[in-house]
Amino acid sequence: MRTRGPLLTLLAVLAVGVAVFAVNTVVAGAPADEPAVATTAPSGSAGSDGYGAPAEAPAAQAPRAAPRAQAAPEAAAPQQAPQQAPQQAPEQAAPTVSDATFAGRSAGNEVTVAMGVDGDKVVAYVCDGEQLESWFEGTVTGGKLQLSGVDGDLTADVTDRAVFGTVAVGGRSWPFSAQPADAPTGSATDRTVLKTLGTA
Repeated sequence: MRTRGPLLTLLAVLAVGVAVFAVNTVVAGAPADEPAVATTAPSGSAGSDGYGAPAEAPAAQAPRAAPRAQAAPEAAAPQQAPQQAPQQAPEQAAPTVSDATFAGRSAGNEVTVAMGVDGDKVVAYVCDGEQLESWFEGTVTGGKLQLSGVDGDLTADVTDRAVFGTVAVGGRSWPFSAQPADAPTGSATDRTVLKTLGTA
């Protein structure tokens, strides 16, 4: 019985030591309590992040670009009224010559010219007072004379006031003019009357 007493005491001491060691191990291995983290102050308020650092200000937003102004529509160019060509005065028809007698000379006074108009019929006499003598016959249309003879022709414009034209005889030609001449009524194409006027 004396032997069991000291053994039990030793066992009890070992048990207590093991228990103390186990408690110390558990206590040493437990993590330290973490400090409470303060909530971040709302955006725009003067607060801290729980560690003493000031809260970051929100990033500034870039200003929006102003809307581009739309170009005003170009005003349509005023349409110009079409230019009207200036109206020309209608040409007056030459007075109709139906019964008239004319007498005149060439520009250089080389020959004399006498002619008579009776309706649309025309007769003309040309001479130089010496050797040249020629008769022409033809018509008048719209104030235009067109006559022909044996050895020449005569063209002219006629009104009731004058005759202007060219006469050609024997290969030679002369410009001439003639004015109204007095003659008996109804004898405008009478060759005797015209020869008298042409040699006067």
